[in-house]
Amino acid sequence: MEELIRQLVPNAPKYGLFVAPKIPRDKLDNAIRDFAQGVDPDDVLVMYDATLMGSAKDGALFTADGFVFQNTDLDAPQEIKYDDIVRVNMKRSLLKGKRVGLDVNQGRATIPVVIDFSGKPKAAEIIARFLSEAMLKSIVDAELDDDEHLETVTDKRAVQSAMKALVDRKMLAPADFETLKEAIDDL
Repeated sequence: MEELIRQLVPNAPKYGLFVAPKIPRDKLDNAIRDFAQGVDPDDVLVMYDATLMGSAKDGALFTADGFVFQNTDLDAPQEIKYDDIVRVNMKRSLLKGKRVGLDVNQGRATIPVVIDFSGKPKAAEIIARFLSEAMLKSIVDAELDDDEHLETVTDKRAVQSAMKALVDRKMLAPADFETLKEAIDDL
């Protein structure tokens, strides 16, 4: 995930985005103290400071596994794992603001979650793209993990029988059948 962050998220303080190791320690401490008490400062790869005054008491902290965010002090902090994201979309809010909407798996339900980028709309596009890619990467990684447990064995007779049936139904040319049969024999 760190590589994906480095590719997609710039260190852009004017957008409220800070990428490690360029995250100001005072801002990081404020964010952890205010809405991300369970996050180890050394695990933070990106910080989004949503505050207008730069205190970082609202925003998001992104790690290798997921992120914690709080839109305002009136909202409870939310922790989301990249593996649990099933949809990411951008939404316009009033007065030129932007929001990133997520559908997140929670047990047997999918809930909508919104991250507010009203104060720094340019960051919304960057974070939405990163979250979309993180969601896809987590799906691919999970499939690769599942595939590692499977041993691939080709049943040559079954494949040849299926190809012969295609020849009989005139869906595969006999010459192609012979070429494929030779390739299978070489396995």
